[in-house]
Amino acid sequence: MSLNSFSRKESLKKNRSIKAVLDNGICHKSKSINVYILKSPGADINKAAFICKKALHQKKSVLRNRVRRILREAYRQTKFILPAGHDIVIVGTKITQNTLSKEIEREILDVFKKHIKK
Repeated sequence: MSLNSFSRKESLKKNRSIKAVLDNGICHKSKSINVYILKSPGADINKAAFICKKALHQKKSVLRNRVRRILREAYRQTKFILPAGHDIVIVGTKITQNTLSKEIEREILDVFKKHIKK
């Protein structure tokens, strides 16, 4: 498996796990995303989930799925910065159709660096 891949093992799938991260995790806000990070005891990999609200794109699932793909790709490129053992939820708040993956990647990188410094 490649270093830059995003496998199913790295995906945060359960609703209660995602709610736990949203409720108890540290929130880092950026220009177009919110990143919630929660330390996961005993985990050897980071797990991530990606959220885009229906209100963001007037109930058009094609656009919401595109936003999730952009978030996933940006995370995949920057996941090596954060040490293992974290649960991460990335929420796209102000992402439009014209937003590029590189812009989101830069924001995620800044958030991870801030979190490491704390």
